[in-house]
Amino acid sequence: MIIRSSLSCETCGSPHVVRIGMGQEERQSHRFACRGCSEDIVVVLEVDYARLGWRTILEENAAPCEEREDSHIVNLDANFLIPEDQQGVDLAFPRLGQMNKMAKAAPGGLVDLKNLSPKQLGTRPFRRPDYAGEWKRLKKAWSLHRNGRDKLSRRQIEAASQALYPDDPLTDLPDWIWRLTMGLCQSAYEQRLLDVIDVIRPAFPSEGMALLSRHYDENMAAPRGGQYFELMKAYFASYSEFAQVQFLLTRGLAIPDDHKASSADFDSVRMFYGNTFEAFADLTDILAFLNNLLTGRRFDMFESLTPKKYYGLDKSSRFNPFALNPAFIRLCEEADNQLRNASHHGKLVFESGDQLIRYRTGKDGTGPEKVLTYTEYLQKCVRIFLQAMILLRAELIICNQFGIRYPV
Repeated sequence: MIIRSSLSCETCGSPHVVRIGMGQEERQSHRFACRGCSEDIVVVLEVDYARLGWRTILEENAAPCEEREDSHIVNLDANFLIPEDQQGVDLAFPRLGQMNKMAKAAPGGLVDLKNLSPKQLGTRPFRRPDYAGEWKRLKKAWSLHRNGRDKLSRRQIEAASQALYPDDPLTDLPDWIWRLTMGLCQSAYEQRLLDVIDVIRPAFPSEGMALLSRHYDENMAAPRGGQYFELMKAYFASYSEFAQVQFLLTRGLAIPDDHKASSADFDSVRMFYGNTFEAFADLTDILAFLNNLLTGRRFDMFESLTPKKYYGLDKSSRFNPFALNPAFIRLCEEADNQLRNASHHGKLVFESGDQLIRYRTGKDGTGPEKVLTYTEYLQKCVRIFLQAMILLRAELIICNQFGIRYPV
């Protein structure tokens, strides 16, 4: 559905008609440059799915006005991209082609919603993929657990189970995390998880794996739970930006160069890639330990490093100990150290008019200039986040197998 609203820029008075493609969440934020003066305008679409209602909120630098013949047309979409030749075009429906591609890529085909009851339509897996809404519930339960308030956490889990999974109740917090991350990753990332598990399964019966499991239970699980919690908090804090590419990427669809994000809130995601790179590189120590086992050594015996030297490596070098393990290294293929450095040293320059990000490579920022479109940057952010989610899911499987503490 396209929601049409008229507004004027409070800075220069330029009139706009915004045509908003409704997304999956109850609150969908869009930031775009005024077509007159290039100052940011922010509009929010709030949707009441229970009552089938909505309202457009003019949140920043915008005032209501009557639609005019000279109004600038701005096409916005919460979950799809806008081809360049359709931006600014009235009566265009940019999402239709992308929806068709997603339908063809859906494993097992599409479910005929007419055959589902109202109750089924409101529950997983048939409910609309309102992952940010589900995260809001999960975040509270997870936070309560981490603060030692397990009774209150359990109440949140039971309420969410009744609302989202009444026919397949949640058993506990790890089960809920598993289900949400499985939904987020979808089919395009599932094979990476299967490949990792297939590689490590032969080591499950070994004494070395039992030793690693004890070490994980006693020393790794708790801090890792905090890291995963913070990663998911950061992702969903800017979900309105990431959701523009999330669904296309998780269906394994290539995004054409001329497809652009219609919302560009760069400041909200400026540090996301660099921060996620840092956290993900830390978390891959479990892959390094598993690789040591698979090559016949103790989990903490590297080929040419002590554990202390391994943890002293630059984050970009943390993947080297398992570089010859195809399943492990594929899980880490999105790892752009140059972008991470530029992010951490404040060297990313965003040009809002063209939606370009410029930065110089090299540790000191004096190397050749690189240019990314904002859409490319969003894709890289989503990819590195989903890699972390696959790693989390692999750990949940290991913890369940050995009955050890989960990373929550």
